[in-house]
Amino acid sequence: MFIFTVAVGSATVAAISLSPLYARRVRMMRSSRLGTALVVAALLLGGLSAVTRGDGLPAKDELFLCLFGVLLLGTLLILGDGADEGDDDGHGRPRDSDDDPPWWPEFEKGFDHYARQPRSPVTTR
Repeated sequence: MFIFTVAVGSATVAAISLSPLYARRVRMMRSSRLGTALVVAALLLGGLSAVTRGDGLPAKDELFLCLFGVLLLGTLLILGDGADEGDDDGHGRPRDSDDDPPWWPEFEKGFDHYARQPRSPVTTR
């Protein structure tokens, strides 16, 4: 059972390490509070199983298997989709903002004109 627990733990660590790549594609609500609570609970569960002899607790292998599942779920909740938390894009700015500053249209027009101008190559000595 120990080998299986180590394999599941290694797979969980790999899944958590790679979670920023796939967490937004997983259809899961984002809840930083619940995710943080689950991660803390998993760490406490690991600490509890490390310091106790296991007289009143299940075997350590089963505790660690539960710990890995709770840890992965907490991580996915922290990094989840976030569509349920308002119109924030993750950087503190609204996604669809119609509150452009008054100078923006003029700047955009000038920038488009500049971007379309042909450029001559820079010569070096």
